[in-house]
Amino acid sequence: MLRKMEIFFNRILNEGENKKLDTHEVEIASAALLAHCAKADGEQSALETAHLKAVLGERFNLTPSEIDSVIEAAEARVRDAIDLHRFTRVLHRNLDRDARIHMVQLLWEIADADGRIDSDERRMVSLTAQLLDVEVHDAVAARHAAQGKRRDKAAGIGSSAKV
Repeated sequence: MLRKMEIFFNRILNEGENKKLDTHEVEIASAALLAHCAKADGEQSALETAHLKAVLGERFNLTPSEIDSVIEAAEARVRDAIDLHRFTRVLHRNLDRDARIHMVQLLWEIADADGRIDSDERRMVSLTAQLLDVEVHDAVAARHAAQGKRRDKAAGIGSSAKV
């Protein structure tokens, strides 16, 4: 019995280490987190929707119809998900530290797209940062970079703030 349990857990652990998901799964997991963030405060503004589509198009080099397909698939998975772990696990496994920090910055950008970050959005991004193993100081820097980017865009200045 113990040997069977050991084999079972080793198989699970080895699959987790060796199995890399394809780009489409990373796209879906990213889109799911971003879409969830856009709706975290109970409403998704037109600015949040536009920024979500722009981020997905830029990050994954998608056409408008591909963006819509990814968002549709992501929203379906969010509806079926119990929590965020399903999505953060995919990203944690497939993204390096800098890419995970950048993902947190993108979440802050979505949360701040309408010019205000609601407490539900703040909690969602903070929890996601923790699940992605992004340290607090990096998550705070990502938030400042996202807010600076929005202010620069509003002022018509190209932002050079990168995380």
